[in-house]
Amino acid sequence: MMKELSMHILDIANNSVRAEASVITVAISEDLEGDRLEMTITDNGKGIPPEMLKSIRDPFTTSRTMRKVGLGIPFLHETCRACDGDLRIESTPGVGTTVTAWMRRSHIDRPPMGDLVSTMLTLFLTPGEIEFRYMHQIGKESFALSTLELKEVLGEVPLSDPQVYLWLKGYLQDSLEELGNA
Repeated sequence: MMKELSMHILDIANNSVRAEASVITVAISEDLEGDRLEMTITDNGKGIPPEMLKSIRDPFTTSRTMRKVGLGIPFLHETCRACDGDLRIESTPGVGTTVTAWMRRSHIDRPPMGDLVSTMLTLFLTPGEIEFRYMHQIGKESFALSTLELKEVLGEVPLSDPQVYLWLKGYLQDSLEELGNA
């Protein structure tokens, strides 16, 4: 099992990268009144063939050729179920995939969110022309960030520039702190 939800997010988003998505959205919603935590990762990648989608929660179902076991989705599914939640995967070949995981936010077995700043920085710095969108809502407060918007503002300066990286890290940290303290 993965010890932090941020690791599940990284794993599922990396599946989207491998599916050659050009737009990947990570949306986290924490409903305080409804006691629900929902994480949705959406992409416009290759999609998952229907026959694979039927068995995707099986650890021996994987698209990899080097390793015959894929544990990311089965682990996330079990984490959700252990916390009074579930996992839904919708996919259309040639269109993309949406993975939605939800659980009771206050459940004693719910893993901590973990290091979302490092997770999002890792995704934002993924090589290639991928647009990452990150949205996070806690209660009525929210914030959003898109690599497309960042790149438009920065022009020729890459996201991997040390000064940009440090600014982005600080911005994400501050935004999450403000969101959590709202």
